[in-house]
Amino acid sequence: MKKSERMQVLVDISKRKEDDVAKAVAKEQARLQHDQQKLQELKEYAEQYEQQRNLLGLSPYLTTNYQHFVTRLHQAVKQQEQQVKRSEQQVNMVMKRWQDARAKTKGMDWLKGKSVGEENALAEKQEQKQIDEFANRAFFKRMRP
Repeated sequence: MKKSERMQVLVDISKRKEDDVAKAVAKEQARLQHDQQKLQELKEYAEQYEQQRNLLGLSPYLTTNYQHFVTRLHQAVKQQEQQVKRSEQQVNMVMKRWQDARAKTKGMDWLKGKSVGEENALAEKQEQKQIDEFANRAFFKRMRP
């Protein structure tokens, strides 16, 4: 097996690993998008409740309950903001892994290309040597009576 063929096996393995990490990137990006959407919904929900409280004119008891609920909503918003930050960090980490895997694949592919070039140069050199030997033999055959 030629060196370039062995290198191709390594390139293929590296490419599969790169593809696996790319799938992980897509999964983490989808999770981040979901978390961001959930955060936006919570913020809108909390804002609606704040606006309704001002319009309703509630009794002191209901105002207290309403305020507790709004406080819990704000806590949920803060928790979701933290979740979004964690998701962003996860996306960045997995993206870095993908970039590393991509660089490795490109490097191996470059080495494989270099091996192919060396093999082609060697084959051309051997072919030229055979042509020269054949020409020399033909020349010496003509020279002998």
